[in-house]
Amino acid sequence: MTLRKRSVKLFIIISLVLCLISGFSCKKNNKEVKKQITPSSYLYIFALDHIRESGFETVVIKDFAKQNNIGLRINLFPDLSMLMQTLSNPDYQGKVDIVLGLDNSFFYDIASSDYFTPVPEVSLQEIRYEIPRDSEHCLIPYASANLAFIYDSRKYPEPPHSFGELQDSKYYSQLAICDPSQCGLGRSTLLWTVALFSEQGYEQLWSSLRKNIYKIYPNPTLCLDAIRTGKCGLMFGYNTIPAWLNELYPSESHIKSIIPEEGSFLYVESAALCKDAPHKDTALQFLKYLISPNPQQFVMYKLAMMPVNGRTPLPTSFAHIPAIIYSHNNRLEQQPVQDSLQVWMSNWKRMMYGNIRF
Repeated sequence: MTLRKRSVKLFIIISLVLCLISGFSCKKNNKEVKKQITPSSYLYIFALDHIRESGFETVVIKDFAKQNNIGLRINLFPDLSMLMQTLSNPDYQGKVDIVLGLDNSFFYDIASSDYFTPVPEVSLQEIRYEIPRDSEHCLIPYASANLAFIYDSRKYPEPPHSFGELQDSKYYSQLAICDPSQCGLGRSTLLWTVALFSEQGYEQLWSSLRKNIYKIYPNPTLCLDAIRTGKCGLMFGYNTIPAWLNELYPSESHIKSIIPEEGSFLYVESAALCKDAPHKDTALQFLKYLISPNPQQFVMYKLAMMPVNGRTPLPTSFAHIPAIIYSHNNRLEQQPVQDSLQVWMSNWKRMMYGNIRF
């Protein structure tokens, strides 16, 4: 009897061990099967750092890749000049599919067709009519905002209403700005002032503003952080920033925006298909996805800008932003800007960094 009981126990133990080994083997085999699944296609993207830092990469680009079994490779760059310089390198020609983060201020200086190919396959029918179209149909817009004065209403219950008022000494060392040579917002701000005050007047404006500049930053995030942490009370930025803060950080509703009396400047970010893109069909599929209503919602929550697709549902804070704001982009013609932009930027650097105090 004792021997039989021992035999039964031994049989049970051996059975359990075999089950465990079998289960482990099955799991291992399942993992191996998963590893063996190959992507149906690939996508190689060049983008700016903020595409990842904002979370836009995860919720839009990676989600697209997951839904469509796409192998994904992304190279990130701190600024557009470095990105375009790398794209021009012969080592990358015929290897990159898409570029993200192309702002409209950059394309006053160059022709989009120099680097990218037209994509008539991507319909812009649902894009808001006030968003400018690229005449060569190379640039596909996906985000926009109007430039404005962003201010801390606790410091300034009555903000400056014009560039004239912004020059007042009560704003001494309170204005955060972006460097035009390092980001699209800075470059657009410079073009904004040229559009408003002409080649003859923009230098005088910046010379008068210099005393009120707290610090020059390489990107908009650092500018906004300076206001959010109380280091300064003003910045040039997107008029959509307060709506973004109100949706995600309601306790920071004291940060507001105002369009100056002189008018605004429309900032637009676009994507484009590279010449000789190795995965053109997949790239076109992504561009169509990028401007569809669902991914467009993340333009608000991640990039703090307005979606360009007019069918995109807007949360309350964004719905209160005026749909049409008077902008002065049309005062700038491409050829004169191409001829003068480097001079304007050199003059700006000389005025801002001469006898530097930032």
